Amino acid sequence: MVEYKEQERPLASHSHPITIPNDTSMLPSTDDVEKTRLRRRCVKCCGCTSAVIVIAAIILLVLFSTVFKAKDPKINLNYVTIRGLQGVNPLNLVPNTNLTIIADVSVKNPNIASFKFKNATTDIYYENVLIGEAHIPEGNAKAKKTFEMKINLDFMLQKIVGVPRLVGDLTTGSLLLTTTTSIRGRVEIIDIIRKTVGVKMDCSSTVIIADQTVQNHKCTKYVKV
Repeated sequence: MVEYKEQERPLASHSHPITIPNDTSMLPSTDDVEKTRLRRRCVKCCGCTSAVIVIAAIILLVLFSTVFKAKDPKINLNYVTIRGLQGVNPLNLVPNTNLTIIADVSVKNPNIASFKFKNATTDIYYENVLIGEAHIPEGNAKAKKTFEMKINLDFMLQKIVGVPRLVGDLTTGSLLLTTTTSIRGRVEIIDIIRKTVGVKMDCSSTVIIADQTVQNHKCTKYVKV
């Protein structure tokens, strides 16, 4: 007889139960989520605001150091002429002869705002003798413009008739004149930048009597803030 043996089946391994947490208290609440979102938005806003402030500060710094920087005005003596010398006889000087000095002075303003000046004077010398003095009225040189002034001065020949080299200069037909021009004013840029500047210019020129041209024109300028 054939005997059948019953196979032994292995016992099932001990199983571990898997538990799925179902505790809703572990999840963040709606208020916490909203606070986190608000906090992130505040951080972004603060970062953007700080970046804008830094960029604006850099732009203003560049502008104030370049475009808005107050620059010193420039003055120039364009020419000097003496009317009445053509008919003067060097060998027969008439002391009460009236002469007229015409000086053309320009003020160049390189700023983006007007340069308002006052207390401007021009003195003209011949051999260190003052032969003409003019007080220039207050004026206003507009931004990036040049303001020109024509000054007329009257003087009598007797002021310089005692100068030893006068006869020789009249004979050769030329006079060496020196001039001093002083201007003081103020530049105001957008009511924030205010700069008071004093400019002085000393010039020497040789005036040709025949055609009233100027030669050997040299100037030295001084700026006092």
